Order: sequence, then C-alpha cells, then structure tokens
Amino acid sequence: MSIIETDERSRVVLTGHPNQSFVIRENEDGSILLQPARIVTDAQLEHDESPELQELLSRAAASKTVQRPRRRK
Repeated sequence: MSIIETDERSRVVLTGHPNQSFVIRENEDGSILLQPARIVTDAQLEHDESPELQELLSRAAASKTVQRPRRRK
C-alpha cells in the first residue's frame, strides 16, 4: 500500500503516470476514482465516427492537386 499526500496547492504526484490526464470522481464515501482520459476535439470525434468523412478526406489528401509545403531543415 502506498500513501499519497497533497501539497499546499492540492496537487499530487502519481508515480509512473507522467503527463497523463484523468477524469476525477469523488464518491459519496470520500474515495476518489481517477480514470485515464484523452481530450478529443469535436472535429476529431466527427472524423472518427464518420467513415464517409474519412474516405472523403483520404481521397482529397491523395489528390494530385493537393500540394504540401516541404519543411526546411
């Protein structure tokens, strides 16, 4: 069992979980549940849920009329 303490700003360090986001829920009994989470934009969600939009964007990206600027090193 590990003990975790908050600092003066109510922050806590979760060892082994660097740069992660969590949804936090405080239960009626005072326990705290952390669920790993990712933030997704509305546009990304629309893309992920629409095979038609995925196909349309894939065809557009593959079109010879689309030019992508080259990165300079």
